[in-house]
Amino acid sequence: MRQDNAIENEGTGGVGETVVQPISPDDSAIPTRNGEKALLLSMIPGLILALLVSLLVWGVLEVMPSVFELPEHLRELSGNAPEEQQKELLDTSLVVSNKNAALSLVLLISTLSLFLTIAEAKLRHQGLGAIWRGLLAIVIADVFAVGGSILGSMLATSASMPEDPMVRTIIVQSAMFGLAGFGVGAGVAFASTLPIFRPRPLAVCLTGGLLGGLLAGLIFPMASSILMPNAQTEVLMPDPGVSRLLWLALVSCLSVLAVTAMGKEANDAGLKKSLVADSRP
Repeated sequence: MRQDNAIENEGTGGVGETVVQPISPDDSAIPTRNGEKALLLSMIPGLILALLVSLLVWGVLEVMPSVFELPEHLRELSGNAPEEQQKELLDTSLVVSNKNAALSLVLLISTLSLFLTIAEAKLRHQGLGAIWRGLLAIVIADVFAVGGSILGSMLATSASMPEDPMVRTIIVQSAMFGLAGFGVGAGVAFASTLPIFRPRPLAVCLTGGLLGGLLAGLIFPMASSILMPNAQTEVLMPDPGVSRLLWLALVSCLSVLAVTAMGKEANDAGLKKSLVADSRP
């Protein structure tokens, strides 16, 4: 049975830091310092969790009515309406669509950050601390998810964007997903390592989330044009159906894969550094 023995770090750590020595069945101890670890969650469990979260959020969005809708006077407009009203309908429809896309992205990032933080807390044996850590991760991640949605909306309506629809969509989606992935990395890493703050592990997870989100924004328009050529990708969020599931799954899975891969590498590097430091006389 695994046991964890904590001893005080007298040589290389700061005041109040401990070195935790996991005792394996073969009695080989690997020391790690609390707070220096980036993430303990591995890539495969993280990917499975991300897929499940994507399916869960997609299912909720499929059955949930739109939160933001057109005003009643615009919903009743006919095709023979004056040009001014037609323009108002087009502009308002875009605003409503962007608001619903922002809400959907926030819902995804909130759920993803919550479950990732809870999983990480269980691996760290943080007990009931998983509750407040999960809530903190949601708050941090949602700030960037909202920021990504606002940036995506601004870019989608910018006159200085390229005219090519594919290039335009890639830029918009990459900006939006990049900030959302950045938020996932920030929320999970910061909430999991408190109360000890370590800039390097946090920076690693931030970079991983950002890269994963950028990659999702690059892949989604191209994959959608090949797999679902009739899907509407020029808007922030695709219409209900398989294209929306792909939209959710890509940002969720690629962000988690990048965060866990880079976080795990930072953790392993920290372990090796601790072993070297502790072996010195």
